[in-house]
Amino acid sequence: MKFEIRQIDAWPDGETWTYNESFHIGEFSTKAKNIKRAFCRALHGLGVVFYRGRVVVVEEGDLLEIQNRKNGEPLFVAIPIY
Repeated sequence: MKFEIRQIDAWPDGETWTYNESFHIGEFSTKAKNIKRAFCRALHGLGVVFYRGRVVVVEEGDLLEIQNRKNGEPLFVAIPIY
């Protein structure tokens, strides 16, 4: 599978978050079963590192989002490329 990585600028809309703008920062492809881990490794390869326990990877349909664990703010998204 191949994914596009985008950095997200989002704003809170009640209890959910709405994407305001997003920026393309890279792509990755993987054959791994653990796609969440592959996503994190791809970000690490781009120089994006998080403190342990500060973020969570969430599946939103076909998308994978890295969210702030405290408030659920989406920081990065992996979008499948078909």
